[in-house]
Parts: sequence; C-alpha cells; structure tokens
Amino acid sequence: MLYLGMDSMNGGSHSHSTCITVLGGSGDLALRRILPAVYKLWTLGKLPASTRLVGLAIDELDTAAYRRLALAAIKAIHPGEDELAIRRFTRHLYYIQGDIRAAAPFAALRQRYFKHPATDGLFYLACAPDLFAEAARQLATSGLAGLNRAAGEGASRRVIVEKPFGTDLQAARGLNQFLHQHYREDDIFRIDHYLGKDAVQNLIYFRFANTIFEPLWNRKYIDRVEIVLAESGGIGKRGGYYDQAGAVRDMLQNHLMQLFCLTAMETPPSLAAADVREEKVKLLRAAWLPEHSADLPGFVRGQYRAGHDGQGGAVPDYRAERLVRPDSATETFVALKLYVDNWRWQGVPFILSTGKALERRYGEITIHFRQSPMEIPGVTPDANRLVLRIQPDEGVSMRFNTRAPGGGDSEHEELVGMLRDSASAAPGPYERLLADALRGDSTLFIRFDETEEAWQLLDPLLASWDSLSAAALQPYAAGSAGPDISGLYRHHPLWQQPRQQASSGA
Repeated sequence: MLYLGMDSMNGGSHSHSTCITVLGGSGDLALRRILPAVYKLWTLGKLPASTRLVGLAIDELDTAAYRRLALAAIKAIHPGEDELAIRRFTRHLYYIQGDIRAAAPFAALRQRYFKHPATDGLFYLACAPDLFAEAARQLATSGLAGLNRAAGEGASRRVIVEKPFGTDLQAARGLNQFLHQHYREDDIFRIDHYLGKDAVQNLIYFRFANTIFEPLWNRKYIDRVEIVLAESGGIGKRGGYYDQAGAVRDMLQNHLMQLFCLTAMETPPSLAAADVREEKVKLLRAAWLPEHSADLPGFVRGQYRAGHDGQGGAVPDYRAERLVRPDSATETFVALKLYVDNWRWQGVPFILSTGKALERRYGEITIHFRQSPMEIPGVTPDANRLVLRIQPDEGVSMRFNTRAPGGGDSEHEELVGMLRDSASAAPGPYERLLADALRGDSTLFIRFDETEEAWQLLDPLLASWDSLSAAALQPYAAGSAGPDISGLYRHHPLWQQPRQQASSGA
C-alpha cells in the first residue's frame, strides 16, 4: 500500500490533505509503474515538497529496506535521473508490513493518515486481481470508503482498479456491484494505461481530424485489419499472476479491445468522453467471433518454450518459470479473428494478437487494403498497407506498388512519417492517469459497460478453453515470431455465421 499526503496538486491549493493508497505497494506494478510515475509528478512540481508515501504489502520489509527498493526501481525506470533527487524523494517513503486480507493494516492506515475526516483518499488496487473485492471490503469496513459523502461535499474517496477488471463476465459484474455498494460511479476509475499513451490517443486524431482516409475506412476498400501487441520478454516475476490470467485476460480483453474500439468505432458526435464511450460500446455489441475448426480456425493459442529474448538473454520454458504450474495450459500467445455486424465492416476480419517472449516488442495496427481489380504484371496483391505504430515509437507508414525505374516490374515504396518517441516528450501514461484520477477526471478511464461487453464477447471462448489440455497449445520458441497464424487470414463464409450462433462458443 502506498500513501501520499499532499497540500496542493498542479499548483492549486487544497483545504485539506490527500492520501494516495496503493494496495500492493511492493509489487511489480507499484515498483515499475506507479512509484516512478509519482516520482515524476514530484519532480515536475505537481506534488508539494512535503509529500509522504507509505507502502503496505505482505513482504517483510522495514522503511529503510523499502526506500532502497524504491530507489533501485526508480533508477531502473529513469536511468538518467539525478540519484540525489531520487534519494530526496525516497525520504518521504515509509513502509507498513501487512496482509490486505487482514483488518489491522487498514485500521492503522485510518488512524495514522485519515484521522482528519476531511482527508481526501485515492485508493489504487494494484494487488492481485483476485484480491480486488477483498481490498475494497477492507477499505469499507475500516471506514475509508466514500459512498456516504454528499455530492461535491466532504472528503473525496476514489478507487482505481487495475486490469483485468474481473476474470470473466460474472466476476466483473460481481466486482462492479460490490464497488457500487461503497463508491459512487464517478469515484470508480477502471484503469487501462494504454488509454494514457499519446500514441493511442492519437488514433482518435488520426481518424477524425483528417478527412483523407474516412472515405476508405470501410468494407469496400479494406480487406482486413490486424492489431498486434507483441512483447519480447518472458513473464519474469509475474508467474503467480500470469498463470491464472493468460494472454486473453492480461492483454486481449483490455489493451487490444481498446485499440480495436478506437480503430473501428463509428464517428462520435464529439470527442467528449461520454460520446466516445458510447461508440465503443456500440461497436463491442456488434462484434462477434466466428466458429472455430481445424480447416478454418477462429483462433490460435500458443505457449513459449525455452529460447532467448530480444537482447540475447536466456528465457526458460514457460512451465519452468517461477510459480507456474508444471502442467500449465495457460496461453502466453493468442490470436483471434472477429467480425463486426454493421454496414461499415460487414465481412472484414479483425485479427487481434498478443504474446510473450516474441522476437521483438512492438504494437501496430495494420490496415490491409483490397487488391486492385486490374491485373498488372509483377504487382504484389497485398502491397497496400497503412500501418499505425503504437510502440516502441509512434509513427505512420503507407506501402504501395510502383513501377521500377527502367523496367516493367513493380517494386514497393513506403511513405513513413511522424516517427517520434512521444514518451520522451510527454507525461507517461501512469503519470497522466494518476493526475487525472486525483482531479476526478475519468475521461481516459473505462466505463463498466465497455468492460462488460468485452467480457460478453470473450466469455464463451474462454469457457470452451477450460476443458482443453496443455497439448492443445501450439509451442513456440522464445525469441521467435510465435505460432503460425496464417490460417486466420482465410475468410469465413459469413452467410453461415449468424451472430447468435457464432457468439455461443468457439
């Protein structure tokens, strides 16, 4: 648990203090993402010099050890930062050892840091997903939740919930119902840090601030769309979490679905958060998964074997990773095909894929345009592509056929633009989202019906996998391109795939 007390935020003044409490303050997420983000807010003057942070977790640490842990973590994420500045920051860190499932740490939190009833609270659930509801219950039992405050009056008590929000549709609905017993909807922030990335937000501008592509953004001109989020490393220290989640719950249900929505949704009436969210929900309601068979697959699942990462380091077999079951049937790679039942996208397959321990780390959205109806010697059919690059750097490229100089053969040319490292010139996603949550701005957070519709789409697929053994997974060597997904490029006969039938199972 991470505590932050402050008197001002973004240069403004508060009439009372604020506490940020991160449940799981010594975990991977807190050390690699949240603490470095809070440090950057502190260095930028977004937090006062008197900021205090208290970490609470199950690990047996004291304050001195926690400060050393935080120092190393921040230096690893921000290697160019002045170490003296980081040390000054860590002087504001304190540590309490305790179990999130026990009442004592929450009682201590309230007694020490919420003694004044006007203290604002932002509670970040960065613990294991199966502890989200328990963490919320302990907050409520200890009197730290905020449902009873009058609108616009008294201390604010907001809660940030990490992904995945639930492990399936039923769990997500149960968690949401439980949170609403203790928090108002506008105090619940379902976070997906991809929505805090400049490159992801730029998708909206690319589509709706430019008119040149809108006439082509439909089934008449587009053959298929591929959305990829590939990671080069293995699961590292996250085996206990990842073996319960897998690639679908860890990446596809949230990050990839958000990229799908921003790529395929209809034009909203405005860029107001409510209008954008409405269009995303409409798209998810129209999406469906085709039937799966060996001859015409609707998905590909894989699990990495021993190999190497992008820097040549050794990566063990997934089942040999720490805290992973030796007979694990959890997927570390998934690619699936979905269709959208509307006028714009009827018959256009969207292929979403993500995986661990692949040959390189990148995120791209590739629009494959249809082949020209004219037969031209030497022309490659699949040449016309528009690529929207999300990471590691942000950019756009367009590939097309041209006539080779001095001959009749064709060759490929590529226009590349806007290659930039936006992360170095703008606040990181966690910095932006933490600052927004402190202000109560939910624009870049997820509304529950978005999460609900994504689970509604994927639940039948996950249920059908529960009975499959590890033998059903396609093995791939760490450091490779992953399993073969070329079978997903074959179009399904849509007249045999009514949406009700396709969404009933895989």
